[in-house]
Amino acid sequence: CASDEGDRGRVVLIPAAPSRVRPLVRVALPVVVAVLLVTLAIINIALVKTWEGQVEDGVLWRQEGANVVAVEVADGYAGARAGIQLRDVLLTIGGREVTSVAEVWASFGDGVDGESRVYVVQRSSADVPVALALATSPRVHQSLYYSLALVGILAVIVGTSVRLRRPHDQATLHFFWLTVAFFGVLAFTASGRYDRVDYVFDWADTVARLMLPPLFLHFALVFPDRPDAWVRTRAGKVFLVLLYVPAAVVALARVAAVRGMFPEATTSSVLLQVEWAAYAYLTVCLLAGLALMTSALRGLRSVTAHRQLRWIVWGSAVGALPFVVFYALPLLFGRSLPYGEYTAVL
Repeated sequence: CASDEGDRGRVVLIPAAPSRVRPLVRVALPVVVAVLLVTLAIINIALVKTWEGQVEDGVLWRQEGANVVAVEVADGYAGARAGIQLRDVLLTIGGREVTSVAEVWASFGDGVDGESRVYVVQRSSADVPVALALATSPRVHQSLYYSLALVGILAVIVGTSVRLRRPHDQATLHFFWLTVAFFGVLAFTASGRYDRVDYVFDWADTVARLMLPPLFLHFALVFPDRPDAWVRTRAGKVFLVLLYVPAAVVALARVAAVRGMFPEATTSSVLLQVEWAAYAYLTVCLLAGLALMTSALRGLRSVTAHRQLRWIVWGSAVGALPFVVFYALPLLFGRSLPYGEYTAVL
């Protein structure tokens, strides 16, 4: 504000300069997010690269009061082969008393693959000695993971460049977050340590896998902008909100399973059902999104929009259809095809 000599006492407001904060945020946000994600991916790759595995007994032990109880015994692993049964109470390992799950994990620290340990468990009020041969836990398929991580990094770089070219276009922002979810699915994974950092990457992967399906279908509904689009009606807006509900339900079910909130079912069986639901959700959204975008191609009059959508449709089809046909669908029907997991690299 200011005042002139001829009109003392009157305040004259001078319009403020146009704010530059919002345009700066539009440019800086995708760059910051991309740099942060790529840095985390490099950390994740280093963790996978340096992890050589740890021996374990193939039993999920849970603290129940003062007891350490076997709540799940993985088929085909060391505990099952040795004869550990559900609800066995662990008393000692190698002659040392066990009073917590942390002590069980600590006992694996100096173990080697194939080493025999004598577990004493309480079963039906009797102390039963069990000879158990420790085995190395499964490791991440490194060559596949490195390929997936590279594709994920390239995807988020593409999403960032598209956003920077057209920072005022809402569609490019949606596309950017879609590539972020795609990046998370491919670049984040648990290395096998299952410490705090590992759990962060594991949950980051889970969140990305749950957000990718609705983001893809949402993008197919709003891009390109269509005149009198159904998605802008009240019903369409409600549908967009409901589109994200399955992701939230699956996430809550996974949290409940990890926290042992399903007393009538084993943790792994619930987690397998959660994974099945997540892949079914992904398959439906991928196919529905491709169908919507293919249908939209026929009604576009803009040459530029037609070209953009055609590239997206072709890219999505090349990446999604082999994955759905050779990996997701067989998985949903309890089958697997040789090297089917490599279709995710596409």
